[in-house]
Amino acid sequence: MTARKVKDWRDWTYTDDGSLQKNEVGQDTGSGVYHPHLNVSHYVNPKGMGITNNISRAELAAIAAAVIHGYSHIATDSLTLLHQIKKQLLHPNLHCHHIRGEVLQSIAKAICQSPSPIHFFKVKSYAGIIGNEHADALAKKLSTTYAYIADTSTRIAGPEGTPFYNIHWLAKDIENQTQTHNHTRTTNMAHSPPPKLWYLPNHRDALQAHMHFLHKLGNAKTVAIYHAYYQTLIKDGTANGAISNAYLTSSDVPFKTKCIIMKYRTGTLYNQRHAVLFKLSTNQTCPLCPQVDSALHILSGCQHTKIRNMITERHNLACCMIFKAISKTGSLGSCVVSKDIGSNERMTMQNLQIPETAES
Repeated sequence: MTARKVKDWRDWTYTDDGSLQKNEVGQDTGSGVYHPHLNVSHYVNPKGMGITNNISRAELAAIAAAVIHGYSHIATDSLTLLHQIKKQLLHPNLHCHHIRGEVLQSIAKAICQSPSPIHFFKVKSYAGIIGNEHADALAKKLSTTYAYIADTSTRIAGPEGTPFYNIHWLAKDIENQTQTHNHTRTTNMAHSPPPKLWYLPNHRDALQAHMHFLHKLGNAKTVAIYHAYYQTLIKDGTANGAISNAYLTSSDVPFKTKCIIMKYRTGTLYNQRHAVLFKLSTNQTCPLCPQVDSALHILSGCQHTKIRNMITERHNLACCMIFKAISKTGSLGSCVVSKDIGSNERMTMQNLQIPETAES
């Protein structure tokens, strides 16, 4: 003898939805609540309209009526709706714009205010379960045949059943955009038909393309002259990408130096041209010498005495390091290597110091 899964099925409250022919108010869905032990039947008007007039709302309305009327053991044949109720209880923020959000909120509120725990059960549909079949029969009858209709305190969702009536989304007028492009826009708007709107799929590239079409804004030049020139050097073999970018992963190069190098490569090293562009100055002349300021001028063109010594020192130190590397490694390691970058005496006269790593 096998044990029963349920001690007495008549102690449960059964809910179900049903479809019916439209009545005088346009209603074509309904739902029912049935309690076998108490022999109580409730018809529930889901109050759906438009996109909210569906059987899922009808089933949720029946569950809401059962919870509100104090039933603690509720059986339904919709596992999806049980998951939605659980999601509403655990993560209500995910149902802010749900099509059945107001019904789910009423169920969650009734569960939280219930003096006793609420138990939900999933039963098979169209399996001959007496309670479920009785609730289904209730739901398929017209509401006018019942003297008592269970109240769920759920209102019709928005104008014409649209729960998203107060949500605004960006859209563009297709006709006006075409007319503006063809320069045939009319000025008489009194008798013009309502605009045909096309909702933007996102607020990123779609909005950017729309704004650029109307105002010539939004599309930045992704391939700058510095990037194009550097790529040309790599393609024709003049520059080696791995060697040229080795400083990025080198621990001997300070992070601040890496930032300065990247700014120079991308043309964003601040100079007087940027100051004029940003309206912080009206003169492009170098603050230290009478020449026009630029990134190249900062690197090797400034004629100020101290800057010239710094440029010379940087050049000589770099060449000494290259000379040392060539003389010790590679195919020229055993050959005589000479350099013409200035002697130690000359650099001493200019008060320039050579680091130990660059001495030969």
